[in-house]
Amino acid sequence: MEHDVHFHWNMLIVIYLFTAGVSAGAFVISGLATYLGGTRYKRISRIGALIAPWPLMLGLFVLIFDLTKPFQFWWLFLTIQWTSPMSIGTWLLTAFSILSMLYFILWIPRPWRDLLRVPHSTADIFQPRQWRLMTREMVGISRRVIAAIGFPIGLGVGMYTGILLGAIPARPLWNTPMVAQLFLFSAMSSGVATVLLIAAFTPPKDGHDHLLHERHFLVTVDTVLIVLEIFVIIPFFLHQSLNTWSSAESMSLIMGGPFTLVFWVGVVLVGLLIPLAIEGFELFPVIWKEAAVKYSRLWGGLSAVMVLIGGFLLRYVLVYAGQMSHFLPMLER
Repeated sequence: MEHDVHFHWNMLIVIYLFTAGVSAGAFVISGLATYLGGTRYKRISRIGALIAPWPLMLGLFVLIFDLTKPFQFWWLFLTIQWTSPMSIGTWLLTAFSILSMLYFILWIPRPWRDLLRVPHSTADIFQPRQWRLMTREMVGISRRVIAAIGFPIGLGVGMYTGILLGAIPARPLWNTPMVAQLFLFSAMSSGVATVLLIAAFTPPKDGHDHLLHERHFLVTVDTVLIVLEIFVIIPFFLHQSLNTWSSAESMSLIMGGPFTLVFWVGVVLVGLLIPLAIEGFELFPVIWKEAAVKYSRLWGGLSAVMVLIGGFLLRYVLVYAGQMSHFLPMLER
């Protein structure tokens, strides 16, 4: 397979795909903590909500300048083409951006949240001076409503980044629905790792025991996501190797080709196996006895950073290797 190719999608696209995944994962874990933990995981909900809008904003800003005519990006919002994944994705990202920003506002600490006001009745909608402060109950209900609405949209954003690649059938490495599944689990894991990293180095006021409960929840979710990633990578390799000749040959790019080291060391070892070992060490106290219940910020932060590195490198490998893959000519009989 020839490796001399012009990359139309460059590092800016990789950054966009990664940051969109981090935002989606942070929102989803925040919503999950809101409904499963209540006040017990309230700090996780807050951290995820405060993170969610900004990585995506950065990614979209970078994406705009990747366009040939960056100041005409607004044309994407004038039409909806249901057969175009990019058009659907544009509106999906728009909805997610609005919801994540509203969610962010509802989780900002007081006294800033006291700036939120609502009308007494429909008659006061056009009279902002008559609006009242949101009560604690109203804020709580609003958080749960937006978390419920944004949860499936966040999952959609995480999956969309992979669908965007899979919608290009001319690239055999991308031409499988498992790319979308892999990106989804990687996005969720990257978002959890970001929340985990910030939670580890901003200890709660409730003390060490509360931090352990948060850590246990986040590590459990992240471990499940890492295992799911591994179980998608395995059939991805089998599917590509047993599919068409072009698909099988495209795997040579990460099986002895230029992306072999980055994929197997950066993605699999650093991004999946080592974090899985660190987090598994904490999750199985029966096996590891007393050492398993000892929490280390250093190891916790290290595993989170490794997951983020692996998530970024996964997108780097698939974006660049996918562009190098192409359909091969039919063999002569």
